[in-house]
Amino acid sequence: MTITTITGTRKYLTENSGFAEKTVKNVILALNYPLYGKGVYFKELSATFVDCANKGAQAGFSGFATTRDTIAFFLENRLDIAAHMETTACELGTDIISMVQNFGAFRNTQKPTASQVGKALWCSLYHHELNHLYNLYAWYVLEEVSQTWYRYLEDNPALRIKLSA
Repeated sequence: MTITTITGTRKYLTENSGFAEKTVKNVILALNYPLYGKGVYFKELSATFVDCANKGAQAGFSGFATTRDTIAFFLENRLDIAAHMETTACELGTDIISMVQNFGAFRNTQKPTASQVGKALWCSLYHHELNHLYNLYAWYVLEEVSQTWYRYLEDNPALRIKLSA
């Protein structure tokens, strides 16, 4: 079955991204798209996911471009993000601390300490000095959701071609 609506996209992403429905909805809302729609809204949302999958979240996307937005997004979805990261780390055969420390964002800079990674993920209190990690965790969600949609389009080339026209 080919997906042609934002509702269908949300359902697919919830079933295949590993994130809860609430988090998937929050990604779409943060990107300033409606939770229901088709036609141009669906096409634009799809293009945004493809763009993010190709360029990464650091390229700047509405709702994920400012620290204020990413911190709010992370704090709203913190428990689901932490659970997803833990599952991903396990699938990669590593621990969550090492996984985060080896994110590409730290390739040319100092890696966060284990304490910083854990405190940002599991402490329910806000810590200003961890803003860079909150930001990175929000980007992680956007990129994971975008990659999930990108894989769907790769498996459905007719839709991919239609949406890119």
